[in-house]
Amino acid sequence: MTSTDKNHWIAGLDEAGYGPWLGPMVIGFVSLKAQKGTSPSAPWDLVPNLGRAGRREKGIISVADSKKLHRPGKGDLTRLEEAVLAFVTIDRGESPKTFRELIDHLTAGRSDYLDLYPWYQNQDLPLPFSAEPIDLSGKSRKLERGLEAAGMEIGEVRAIPLEVQEFNSEVSSRGSKGAVDAWAMGRFLHWLWMIEDRHSIEVWTDRLGGRERYGPFLYPLFPGCQFKILEQNKDAQSYRADNPAGKTLEVHFRKECEDHSFCTALASMTAKYLRELHMVLLNRWWAEHLPELKPTAGYPQDARRFISEVDEVRSGLGIDKEILVRSR
Repeated sequence: MTSTDKNHWIAGLDEAGYGPWLGPMVIGFVSLKAQKGTSPSAPWDLVPNLGRAGRREKGIISVADSKKLHRPGKGDLTRLEEAVLAFVTIDRGESPKTFRELIDHLTAGRSDYLDLYPWYQNQDLPLPFSAEPIDLSGKSRKLERGLEAAGMEIGEVRAIPLEVQEFNSEVSSRGSKGAVDAWAMGRFLHWLWMIEDRHSIEVWTDRLGGRERYGPFLYPLFPGCQFKILEQNKDAQSYRADNPAGKTLEVHFRKECEDHSFCTALASMTAKYLRELHMVLLNRWWAEHLPELKPTAGYPQDARRFISEVDEVRSGLGIDKEILVRSR
């Protein structure tokens, strides 16, 4: 096996919260180190206590598109939480005990944005939020052993939460929320490319809307490289960047990518779990001021109701509507 074979990375990207008016849009990122040629679906096939969506089974951690494991507005986050915290625990070396500890890990210490919002200031949540701690600990240990036996290891689990104020600012400067989604994805791709000891990388992600050509978006991320279109049609888009030192990065865009890329599915769950924890704190804070207020998942129809019901209190507290409601 060559040194390049030993230094191959499979990564996945996905977002949660693209459509809501309230709360953050979150982009999740997950990477695994594996032998070159390893299928993006390999963890499902090779690690005994990993499963897909479906009925819960004892001892099994489900990893799938977050929409198949959790419905917005439902309080039980167990299935999201088991997977995300199990992998974060392996990545971090210990389980995060609070929401803020989790944010600090997933954002590499960039949690200061929380203090811009009254509903997050001086607020926190103990973790796990829904799952049983003892059960989660056992699953994490078994998962780590299973990955090692399969010849894989966690690279990192990360996220970019774009809360309302930053989201609105980026939409204003970039012109659309689709452009903001692409920009956030580009931050992860460029970061991956700049890590010196990763010589062979493949990234799997959902298509961005209905776009079928990604060259103009990708070219600027890899300066000084040869760039090749591997595949570009209505069903699949794949590209490769090569630098003179022999480093390669492939990016594969697929519809419903979470169904065949394990890292993309886990990135989807990470983004969704983080968004849902933000919404728990937002709903709790407003309920303290309006005890009869029903919680919201933040999606447009119910967001209208929520925004209207809190408007008088919001105004009385001197809270700018622009830090509560997205512009798009």
